[in-house]
Amino acid sequence: MYTPPPLTPVRTLATAASVLIAAVCATNLYGTWAAWNAHSVVDDYVAGLPGVTDSDLYAADDATMTAIWVSLAALVASATVFLIWLWRARVNSERLSGVHQRMSRGWTIGAWFCPIVNLWFPRRIVDDIWRASRPGVPADQLQIDPLPLSPLVRAWWLVVIANYLMMYILRAQTNSSDITVEYFETIAIYSTISAGLVLVAGVLLIRVIRQITEWQSTPRTAMEGTAYQQAPQA
Repeated sequence: MYTPPPLTPVRTLATAASVLIAAVCATNLYGTWAAWNAHSVVDDYVAGLPGVTDSDLYAADDATMTAIWVSLAALVASATVFLIWLWRARVNSERLSGVHQRMSRGWTIGAWFCPIVNLWFPRRIVDDIWRASRPGVPADQLQIDPLPLSPLVRAWWLVVIANYLMMYILRAQTNSSDITVEYFETIAIYSTISAGLVLVAGVLLIRVIRQITEWQSTPRTAMEGTAYQQAPQA
């Protein structure tokens, strides 16, 4: 009898990815504070309030730059760990069931970096991993289309696209704007909305990661899908 390769443990990576995604949410909140702080300092400086000096402007600018670099570092770290988890989860999902996923394995990484298609390919990849990993998929199921899509994945990706749109509008409004108090206010407003969207998207993505990880870490019978041997947890 053919025994499929053992599943690769993903629980440790899932935990690390979840912590780093939470860090991204936290750094975005810090960035929102820095944006409103910069607006407040510039507004007071332009209004000529006593006690507001050039040093305050430099300090506000330093806080903004710190927020940018910290957010970037958290984003790179979380994206790296998440993509490693996603690749392993994709390989595991192929071993769990025989369904033919819509995207080839290489798109698991490449879809996030290709312009235009990165607006919908990543969701298809995560959705198919979700569907192939879900318990109850018959061992002889080959077509993935009849399997139900995940409302959780759909909600997560809609929030991600909404944030992309917010960032595009912000760039369009600020690229040709003069550096005024209103300029800083616009950045602060959009930063607040974006931070809220990132927080919601982060919570939803952590739930997706945890659910797929739980499914891939729980042994199942041959009646529920392709039999496999569970590898020791890392």
